[in-house]
Amino acid sequence: MKRNTITLMLIVMISAAFLLPLMMVAGQLGVSILQVNPSSLSGTVGQRVYVEGTINTSNGTYQLFFGSNLVADKTAEGFYVNATFTVPELPGGSYTLTLRDVKQNVNDTKEFNVQTVYSVKALVPSAPTLLQQGSSVTLNVSITGGQASTAVNPEITVMLPSPLNTNYSKVIPLTTSAKGTAQTELTFPDPSFQPEGSLTNYTGTYQVYFNQTQQLATDQFFIGFTALNSYHRGQAVSMRAIGYAPNEEATITVTSVETSSVVHSAATTASSEGVISSSWTVPSNAAIGDYNITITPQNTPKLVPDSQLINIPGYTVTIKALNIAGDPVPQIEFEALDEATNKIYNATTEVDGKAAVNLESGNHTVTAYWNDVQVGEKKVSVTGESSFTLICELTNFKITVQNEEGFSLPFVQIDFTYQYVTTKDGQTRTGSVSGQTDLSGTYVLNSTLPGISYTVNASLYGIVFNTGNNTVASLPAQSVAEAVVICPSYALELKVTGYTRAAIPDARLELVEVTNGLFHGGATDNSGNSNVNVTFGKYRVRVYAENVLLNETVINVFGNTQSEIRCTLYDIEVSVKVIDYFGQPISNAHVIINGPGTETLSANTQASGIATFNNVIGGSLQVVAYPAGMENSYEAVNVQVDTPTSIQIKMAKYIRIGPFLVEASVLLTIMLLVSAVVLFLLIEVYRRRKVKAGKAS
Repeated sequence: MKRNTITLMLIVMISAAFLLPLMMVAGQLGVSILQVNPSSLSGTVGQRVYVEGTINTSNGTYQLFFGSNLVADKTAEGFYVNATFTVPELPGGSYTLTLRDVKQNVNDTKEFNVQTVYSVKALVPSAPTLLQQGSSVTLNVSITGGQASTAVNPEITVMLPSPLNTNYSKVIPLTTSAKGTAQTELTFPDPSFQPEGSLTNYTGTYQVYFNQTQQLATDQFFIGFTALNSYHRGQAVSMRAIGYAPNEEATITVTSVETSSVVHSAATTASSEGVISSSWTVPSNAAIGDYNITITPQNTPKLVPDSQLINIPGYTVTIKALNIAGDPVPQIEFEALDEATNKIYNATTEVDGKAAVNLESGNHTVTAYWNDVQVGEKKVSVTGESSFTLICELTNFKITVQNEEGFSLPFVQIDFTYQYVTTKDGQTRTGSVSGQTDLSGTYVLNSTLPGISYTVNASLYGIVFNTGNNTVASLPAQSVAEAVVICPSYALELKVTGYTRAAIPDARLELVEVTNGLFHGGATDNSGNSNVNVTFGKYRVRVYAENVLLNETVINVFGNTQSEIRCTLYDIEVSVKVIDYFGQPISNAHVIINGPGTETLSANTQASGIATFNNVIGGSLQVVAYPAGMENSYEAVNVQVDTPTSIQIKMAKYIRIGPFLVEASVLLTIMLLVSAVVLFLLIEVYRRRKVKAGKAS
């Protein structure tokens, strides 16, 4: 015994020695960097990085290191880690991204590469302000993620607009910091750019390069001769162009890009320094769009002609369409007529009834159209960004569906059809809208056209029931126009019969409309008939007798209707045969039937052992049988009956002997006693005979 105990302890110790390292490894598998975005595991200084992972400690603290830099110190959500950080200012190269479970001091790592970024940016004013000819431009030059404490000498090149494409370059001595960063600013034009003579005297796009041959970085800036690139009516377009011959005569031309028409032309003369200064006030009838301004010298053309686009954008004007009830109206088409130019600008309202359109300062006529029918008009004066409300002559058309008793009917299909004449071209059009009444029995056709006739067809189960009252003539122009649709009632004649098709008197009827739940009740007369007036619909009819559900069926009442409901559970003949242990019929046994009805049926078996019951209500029946006068010695069965049925009950504890019914156990006892007596007598006879035979010998 002792030897077995020592062996068992050794096995446990050896198993633990093997399992402990495995358990430690299994724990480490829970600390994992699952996903890093960017997935390339490379990025630039300042770039946002997303890290997802897991740790071993639920709701534990975790740390995220980028190299030696702690970039996140947070609490996990369960075991889940979701951290965001920006790449620190570091020299370019590979860095270890470490996720650490603080409590268990377990890590997972990935390698992340910091890339070198070269940048050159021209600092330009915010739109719509432009740099004009002769302006100086500040160029911001920077390096991030470079080598630490390293001297670099980038060459910055500025290329003049086409077709000149003349290059001016400058080498800048830079030394990166210990974090691999360097930055400086320089100005263009400047005498330090080579060759000499750098300038911004030409209109167009100037390209900027960081080491042009290597294409490490590039940017661009635009030089124009106007102060802005967009103007509104009444504003002065200030122009300054340089680089012309002294006292050069020139022509300033303004042309509409859309129409190619000249909207302004004026003569001008350059100063003794070759500078043309001029101004043009945008006229009050200038249309929205792009315009080309050109300066054409009379004698000496510039190497890059002065030609520039400006834009007249208009102001953003928000127009809200409301119907007579004050509700926003979607899909209204606005036509805004600029009275100064006779041009029309279009917009369509969204779900909130609002539409935005660009209009220049001045007077405008805004017309609202509903399916090409004019429903409103308003004159507005625009001086800047603004908003207006326009009331449209549109009505909310409310339909209520009721039955003849005044009860509202939900879930009724409503189909509208109508005709109208368009305002724009006088055409006759047909429209249609469909919907369904809500729980209150109403449906509202929002923002529809008044003054015309509507056909309103109400239907259930695809059948229109209001053919005689389906027209609304000349819908009134008011906030809410209402109409009531009456759902008719029809006579429903029901004949309720049982299994043998004999009438069922005093049956209770429940009729529930399938869609809207309308309830009607009734009862059959002595002939099994019931006449009920019910609202048009499809009815679930239930027939009860003595609170027992006899039948459930569905009857369509789309007009005066006659229908027979045969309840096969009613008036069923049930015969019960009672037999003894050997299958012999037992007469005069008492049989009781307990069914779903309240009445208990009983009868005695005849000589055939059969008791017959008529007018039984089917369903789940309990049948009990016992010998006359012996209620406690009963047999019972449960049966489901829905057709004429014969039921057999075996009273195995009884045996019929002639007219008598004897318990099987008593008969067995008697038989055993008789057998014992007979056996005893046989043995006694045998014994006496044997004794006599012995004496005789």
